[in-house]
Amino acid sequence: MDACRKLGIGWLVLALVAMLVGGAVPGVGQHAHCPDCCFEDIVASGCGTWWVNVHAEFTGYLYDDHPEFIGEGVWPGGEYWSMGVQHNRGRWVLTVSYSVSGVGWCRANYQNFAMTDTPPSTGWELDPAYCVFGDACPGATGLPVPTLSGGGPCQEEPEEPVPPVAELLPVGSAGFLDRGWPEGEEPPVAGQMEVSAAYEAGELVTGCCGATDDVTYLTLTWYAVTIGEDYDVREAIDSKIIRADGGSFCFEIDTTGFAPGYYDIRLGIPGEGCEWIRVEVVAPAE
Repeated sequence: MDACRKLGIGWLVLALVAMLVGGAVPGVGQHAHCPDCCFEDIVASGCGTWWVNVHAEFTGYLYDDHPEFIGEGVWPGGEYWSMGVQHNRGRWVLTVSYSVSGVGWCRANYQNFAMTDTPPSTGWELDPAYCVFGDACPGATGLPVPTLSGGGPCQEEPEEPVPPVAELLPVGSAGFLDRGWPEGEEPPVAGQMEVSAAYEAGELVTGCCGATDDVTYLTLTWYAVTIGEDYDVREAIDSKIIRADGGSFCFEIDTTGFAPGYYDIRLGIPGEGCEWIRVEVVAPAE
């Protein structure tokens, strides 16, 4: 004698909802909201064409101190499905419903007595007391036995190691340039930056630096600077590539023809950081 009974579609929907809130399957458990809990989605498999991509998400609630899962969706052909997993009366309960276009509904309850904190993968069996079939079901003997995956606590994603950022390193006693200010003298400030050194027009501005990691070349750009009240304006003059020589990146800028004023030098690592240096060019001494 088939332990399952046939119900109409209205009873099917009501029975599914009642099961998930502990009505159709009476129990002593209580719902408890757990906003800090995290459990993976559950996916049902191994059921041939009966269930395809049926899955359920953690509801954010515990029932009987166990996570509860609910899912629903529509298959490509338009058939609706729903799935619920809950711990109730000392056992796990799984309910799945689905529709077959032009035929009707099928709903089946499964149970599993595994003593686990999360839904077990295998060992499910039809629940003889609360198994309900609709017109679209293949009958008790034709229903597949599901295998579940997922449902465990969320795994923390390993942090991706942050690659080190390449940096420029001064190699001379005056920093990046061949000269600076006398020891003990505070560098003057022009606009938004300190002035690293002063040169007469016509002199070469020279300097060297090193770099961390496998830097093979730098970009060197120099600018004429107009000092503003709130910000400085740079106008590019020229740029070039400099390559390492003996482990250092050395450069020179000919200031012949430069008008007296302030100039910025940018040493850049492509795709990485850069170093800004401000110098003053003064008129040649008579």
